[in-house]
Amino acid sequence: MDMKKTTLTLIASGLLCALNANVVFANDAQATHDHERILVTANRTEQKISDIAGTVWLVDLEELQLQINAGHDFKTSLAQLVPSLDLASTTRTNYGQNMRGRQMVVMIDGVSLNSSRGISRHLDAIDPFNISRIEVLSGATAIYGGGSTGGVINIITKQGNEDNALKVGIHSGFAGSDDFDTSIAGAYGFANAKTKARISLAYNKVNALYDGEGDAIIMDTTQSGLQYTDSLDVMASISHKFTDTQTVTAMVQKYNNESDGEHGLYFGPEANALFGDMTGVEIRKGLDSDHTPKTERTLINLNYINSDFFSQTLNIQAFAREEIFDFYPRPRLSGDKIANFSSSEQNTDASGFKFVLSGKADKLSFAYGFDYDTEEFDSLQTYYDTNIAQHSGGLVMKSIYAVDRYPGFEVDASALFAQLQYQALDNLAVSAGYRRQNMDNTVHDFVGTTAAIKVITGAASSAEAIKGGSTDYSVDLFNLGLVYDLNDSQQIWFNSAEAFELPNVAKFYGKGKYEQKDGANSLTLVEGTVVDVNNSALAGIKTDSMELGWRFSDGAFSAQIAAYYSSSDHKITYDSKTLLITVSDSKTRTQGIEAQLDYDVNSAWRTGISTHLISSQAQDKEGTWKKVSVTQASSSKFTSYLAWQGNDLNVRLQSKTMFDLEDDADGKINGYTLFDLTASYPLANGQVQFAVNNLFDKTYTTQWGKRAIYFYSPKYGPETLYDHKGRGRSFALTYQYNF
Repeated sequence: MDMKKTTLTLIASGLLCALNANVVFANDAQATHDHERILVTANRTEQKISDIAGTVWLVDLEELQLQINAGHDFKTSLAQLVPSLDLASTTRTNYGQNMRGRQMVVMIDGVSLNSSRGISRHLDAIDPFNISRIEVLSGATAIYGGGSTGGVINIITKQGNEDNALKVGIHSGFAGSDDFDTSIAGAYGFANAKTKARISLAYNKVNALYDGEGDAIIMDTTQSGLQYTDSLDVMASISHKFTDTQTVTAMVQKYNNESDGEHGLYFGPEANALFGDMTGVEIRKGLDSDHTPKTERTLINLNYINSDFFSQTLNIQAFAREEIFDFYPRPRLSGDKIANFSSSEQNTDASGFKFVLSGKADKLSFAYGFDYDTEEFDSLQTYYDTNIAQHSGGLVMKSIYAVDRYPGFEVDASALFAQLQYQALDNLAVSAGYRRQNMDNTVHDFVGTTAAIKVITGAASSAEAIKGGSTDYSVDLFNLGLVYDLNDSQQIWFNSAEAFELPNVAKFYGKGKYEQKDGANSLTLVEGTVVDVNNSALAGIKTDSMELGWRFSDGAFSAQIAAYYSSSDHKITYDSKTLLITVSDSKTRTQGIEAQLDYDVNSAWRTGISTHLISSQAQDKEGTWKKVSVTQASSSKFTSYLAWQGNDLNVRLQSKTMFDLEDDADGKINGYTLFDLTASYPLANGQVQFAVNNLFDKTYTTQWGKRAIYFYSPKYGPETLYDHKGRGRSFALTYQYNF
């Protein structure tokens, strides 16, 4: 990343403060390649990266397009470009794709996509064709609410003056007739002195995926795979400048990524693969189910900006987000028999507003405000006729009943915050911030899934409900930062920040054991087995983080290196049988080094490396520090590139390496190294890009694939069903015409 050309608008010593409007007006954000002039959300206080007490990365449009046009999905592209972000899987989920080993907040134009349910589809949210740039803050931040313990990713969408474009692309590994993906996207924008608008449509179709040995990759039936899926992202935005100081913007997005509803995983005759016989297992047509995997999201975002409100900048944002997540109809075993086939639908509705005032007085910059959001969650588990499903090898799903999957809940969150930065000396800036976060949780009454099934099937006449209730709590978060200019080309910084996360509400509450007493036909709860919402508040996990960093930019060489240490006062543990969670008082700690170096060898050649070295530990019941389980810990990684730029032709060779990961319970995830080769060439009209991904056709298991084995085998079938491989060598060709 070329820091000498990179300037972001960020609240002092943070990224984006808690609000974010939109990219500002045309004359502020012209010149795509001139980052000195780019302004972004929040209080619109222009601030160079060199002035920020923290590790900040800017992924610009050119960098992102290079990865996306090479055939990589969004998760994979980001991991190549952001040092602290874990490498991605080839499935829909981004579970375990942490930043600095902890949870991250993902936003679109400042609207958070995180939820208290914690479904890991934050990066299944937008087609990259609609992205202008991405701003990343590595490490905990007190500026945001729950979920920002590992960092913040803010996706800035394109505006009306940025492009009129048409893009088409194909991607294939030529391993079979159905190994052929296609994409098409188009956008039309309009801008004048007062108004700008843009409307776009982006469509992608993924067919079969094959590993390095030419074998079809097993479809993910747990978090849902990407094979045979169609995605459509429709986005429209408009911005109008009413006066020289007042602007209103609006953005509406409809995103849908869904299975074609025809292809499913065939578990062999009588679904024998579930018992270890993999004969005949394949993805084939013939899936017949009311529920198939999908991510459906609607987002509305409104902003008002007044740049001269009593000599301050006023920013008011209101938003609404609706999500529907469907999962694959997957089997569950009970001993040597199939217990059932079922699938879940999980829905979230969120809305809120954010209010911020910012300004500058002599050597002091400031921002302060209030934000509020509310969230509602409900879920449904649909069960299918087991005999029909088994006889069809898992393809024909005839629904017979549905029950609640998790207890429904509502979360209301509000916060007051303030952020200051003071230029104490010519070469020393001091920043400090505070956030007071309040949250109210209301959990609905819930009949446990097993008990509800007994009632609906007639095995019991009724079942006692696990009582819901309400709980609330508050948390105070602080940050402190120092930036010292060693000279005109380098700075050192120190940052101390606090953040917190709310564990998965749905998976923590609603637990209890049932019994059917002699002579009774009703189910009652066993005393002492229920988590009482009113008396057992789900504590937010607070994380304290410190980092010391150095950045340098002088001519051909630029670098940014940071060492960090973070600790939290609680630990989340997953039950391998129920997949529910418990929260203990055990402490966890994470430490690591994040670095990136770039060097212009000459006018044609450029090279660079990045790395993230990380170690995570947690205390056991005896207080002994042990490595965090491989199902939750992050792997260290290393990336590199060598690029050549001629008069027209550009060529880039890049690599990514995930190191082996082990824990103290003999869990292990094997690492791997992949290489990609890309080339781009301008035509008389437009530009063409060609890429070879996984250049050496390596066969490997993704990080999620190994974690899925630990989570789901043998309870839900043999390891082979969850050993999700990465894609083998593939070729991508993309043409884009801007007009």
